[in-house]
Formats: sequence, C-alpha cells, structure tokens
Amino acid sequence: MSEAVLDPTPQQEGLRRFRLRALFGLCTGLAAATGVAAYLGISQRELIATIHDVALEPLLLAAAGGLILMSLQALRWWVVMRPLLTLTYGQAYRALMVGFAFNVLLPARGGDLLRVQYLGKRAGVSRAKLLGTEIVDFWSDKWGWVAAFPLVCVLGTPPAWLFRALLLIGGAVIGVGALLALMGSGMWREQRMPAFIANLRDGFAVNHWKRLLVVETLIAPLPWLWETFVIALAGHALGLELTPMQAFAALTAFNVATAVPSPGNAGSFEAGGTLALAAFGIPKETALAFIFLYHLTQIVPGFVGGVLILVMEGEEIFGREGLFRLRRPELPLEPPVVPEPGPG
Repeated sequence: MSEAVLDPTPQQEGLRRFRLRALFGLCTGLAAATGVAAYLGISQRELIATIHDVALEPLLLAAAGGLILMSLQALRWWVVMRPLLTLTYGQAYRALMVGFAFNVLLPARGGDLLRVQYLGKRAGVSRAKLLGTEIVDFWSDKWGWVAAFPLVCVLGTPPAWLFRALLLIGGAVIGVGALLALMGSGMWREQRMPAFIANLRDGFAVNHWKRLLVVETLIAPLPWLWETFVIALAGHALGLELTPMQAFAALTAFNVATAVPSPGNAGSFEAGGTLALAAFGIPKETALAFIFLYHLTQIVPGFVGGVLILVMEGEEIFGREGLFRLRRPELPLEPPVVPEPGPG
C-alpha cells in the first residue's frame, strides 16, 4: 500500500482535531464539577437521594421557559442582524435553535461560528462582517446583564462577590463597547488594513450606535430577567424558595463558569451554579442536584428542537433553498431586445 493512501485527508485531520478539542473541553468541564464537589464535600449518597425526591411540574415549566428564553435571545440577535441580513423573526429563532443544538456538541460555542459560516455562504455576505455582528450581539448580551443588575437589586441585597462581578463585567462592557465604537466609526476608513479586518469593522459599523444602545438597553436585559424568574420557579422542584437575587446570582455564576470551553457547558455550568447557591447557605447536595436538573431543562428542549429542524429541513438547509430563505434584492428585469426591422 502506498504512503499516499496511508496519509489522512484534510477532512479526517480536521475531524480528529475537533474530537480532541471536544474531549479536552469535556474533560475540563467535568474536572471543574468534580473539583467543586470535592471542595464542598458533597456526599454522593445524599446527592442521589435528593435527585430522587423531585417534583416534575416546576421542571417542565422551566423547560418551557427555556424555549421562551431562546425567543428573547433570538429577538436581540434579530435586531442586531437586521441591518446586514433581511431575516424574519421566525427565521432568526430557528437559526438560533440550530446553532444552540450544535453548541451542545461543539466546544467553545462552535455552533455560533457554524451559524456564521452557513449564513455567509447562503447570503453571499462576508463571514467577517457576520462575525462582527455576532461580536456586537455578544457584547449586547453582557450589556443586558449590566442593565438588569440594578433592577434585581431592588428586590434584594447582592452578595459582595456580585459587586466584583459587576466591576469586571461592566468594565469589559465599557472597554469592548469603546473598541467596537472606535472600529465602527469613520476614523479608520482611510487607513489601509487587511480585508478581513476591514470586513470585521464593517460588521461593527452596520448598526447605528445610538439606535443600538437604546434598543439593546430595552431588549438585552429581558433574557436575564426572564431566566432569573425561571430559575426561581424551577427551584420549587426541590423545595427551594429562591429569591430573585439568589436566582440572579446563580445565573451570573454559571454564565461566568461557561468560559470553560466544554461542549454544552457540561460540568462548568454545575460548578458555577453550585458554588453560588452554596454561598447562600443552601445545602450543597441540594444545590448541585438543582443546578444539574435545571441544566437539563435548558439543554434538552433546545437541542431536540434544533435536531428536529435539521431533520425536517436538513435537505433544504444544505441545498439550494435554505432554512432561512434569505431575501436578496431583486434586480429589475431588462426589457427584451426587439430586433430592428431590416430595410425594405
């Protein structure tokens, strides 16, 4: 057998690298959860006993609430993307759900990058421009946390670490926002730059910043406030009476912990949320059991929905007609050329 046959193809090599990254991220997330369990001294027997004594109704409501949460996130993303792509809200919701399904499988939010790749191919828009708007949406999400924080403080006193999180996230929001505004402004238009950077800058600049700040201040906090309510509601599954501040703190903690590039945030989600609830004096086994069950209520419906969309419309997604059916400007038809009559 020749040596050329033994060499892996680029596709096989890419698949191998993907598997290694996914395995590394999964191991890192599970290691974080295991470390927290060991640090808190969680009893496996008590943990299993706690999971067995669960009321299903609050979890089912939390699962339904997760789909509503995704609709609010899709609304924010739709507003950000509209100046670049003519999507309907329904198309944006389905696109977000498909991306979520791939995020469950891919490390480091690979589903979002896959969505950028697909939209760029379907719409004929630069992927760098789309990536720029995705970064703006990510920034808007963190802006929503900063805007939601004072509203939740009206309902309870935050722990000291949450103020430190405010300084950290708020500083990042201001710094990244200033950078996006600078790159999106006209100050760099006359300078020479690589095509990728130029397209990325155009993605930042596609939204009018005054309009974006107003709209995002009204829309971006909604997912955070809604999920705070959903977490408090889901707590009744294990007999927890979570205050809005406790629910918001758990939400903040497991979002910060998802910086660990684990597929579906496995392990990191549980580690962050458990630490936050245990700090409020909630029994550590109950805290871990609740965060694990709540994670399932948010993962399963979105993943199943994304898979169903792929199954029902997969042929169209990867064919000539796509899930999004992006509208492109139609050029006016030229009048038919009528040959002039010959002489005589």
